[in-house]
Amino acid sequence: MKLGAHVSVAGGLHNAIPRALEIEADTFQMFSKNPNQWIAKPLTDEDIEAFKTSLAKTDLGPLMIHDSYLINMGSPDETKGKRAQVAFLEEYHRCEALGVAYLNFHPGSHTHPKKDMRDDKQTRDEALERIADHMNKTLKETKGYDSKLVIENAAGQGTNVGIKFEEIKHIIDHIDDKKRVGVCIDTQHAWASGYDWRNDFNQIWDDFESIVGMEYLVALHLNDSKSDLGSRVDRHDNIGMGKLGKETFKNFMQEKRLEHLAGYLETPGGPEMWKPEIAVLRKLAEK
Repeated sequence: MKLGAHVSVAGGLHNAIPRALEIEADTFQMFSKNPNQWIAKPLTDEDIEAFKTSLAKTDLGPLMIHDSYLINMGSPDETKGKRAQVAFLEEYHRCEALGVAYLNFHPGSHTHPKKDMRDDKQTRDEALERIADHMNKTLKETKGYDSKLVIENAAGQGTNVGIKFEEIKHIIDHIDDKKRVGVCIDTQHAWASGYDWRNDFNQIWDDFESIVGMEYLVALHLNDSKSDLGSRVDRHDNIGMGKLGKETFKNFMQEKRLEHLAGYLETPGGPEMWKPEIAVLRKLAEK
């Protein structure tokens, strides 16, 4: 597995590259803009050239961009939906312009105000289909793009959808151009939404294979968990220091079905923690 982390782009996107090298990563994830703002300064030719030139001097990859936290393609509100569509398309344009392989995104939330509707199947399915519709519009407007739209499983906080493999499948089933769609499984989110990596590791991947299909899996977010199994609380911890434990990550690193993937850390502590964590994961991969 190629290992990396979500590195900072402070001072310019090209600065992500030396930061990834400093932690001895094989790859990295980044933002292409401020994730907490709708408006972004357009990428200039100089921005793109600086990034690509610096990257070409390394063997880093495949890279992943994580899109804005503000985008909710599951919202039933028409105005919010249009805003999400514009922002998502812009994220995809930036990803393709930079030559980055994957645009990772959280599916979204159905936002129903009544608590007893949180897990209503029809409400959730309608949100999943809205997400697929936004993806289809984006794919239709970007024929010829190489970057993939990568669905990340959610932890299940609030009215998040896309928390179970069946819900990810529901989105993919409604996509027209499936060749440009991938999946990233966040280990902490899966745990928080009820997938017991400690006791059901092999069965979980068997289920993913039969429900979604391993051909869609392109990456992992390698995060331990501060929150309990099934808590639906998104709280990351450092590798081996949380509820999943080091032995679970040994399973991830030694699972043949996962060895071709990219694995990105989103754990606390920044570069000072990521470098030793990557070293630990590499050690765990040794048979």
